Amino acid sequence: GESLWNEKNLFTGCVDVPLTEKGVEEAIEAGKRISNIPIDIIFTSSLIRAQMTAMLAMIQHRRKKVPIILHNESEKAKTWSQVFSEETKNQSIPVIPSWQLNERMYGELQGLNKQETAERYGKEQVHEWRRSYDIPPPKGESL
Repeated sequence: GESLWNEKNLFTGCVDVPLTEKGVEEAIEAGKRISNIPIDIIFTSSLIRAQMTAMLAMIQHRRKKVPIILHNESEKAKTWSQVFSEETKNQSIPVIPSWQLNERMYGELQGLNKQETAERYGKEQVHEWRRSYDIPPPKGESL
């Protein structure tokens, strides 16, 4: 779904920005579209917009299982988020966040306006930074 920075035409990358109201609506609509597809587990990035999208989409599913984020970042987090009821587990769907699924790190482009950046560096250069597998944005990540 659309994030607050998408709405403002800003490069987001790894910055943790929530969904807009439109993004929430998009996530719900996506959930309706996949509501009949069997889903046993959900993997998502650690970014809140991805987790919000996954949760909102899953609550539209016909099986009505409750999405539960499994916190695996530490032993304590894993222990504290544990569910002990088998009945509740059977009515739940695990959501596993992983930073390795986060959006590409856009480096010094993060937070910049996309249009202004294209005017400053040229559309071709910005396109290359955004779409190239081997040419990263300034101090950013290549794919």
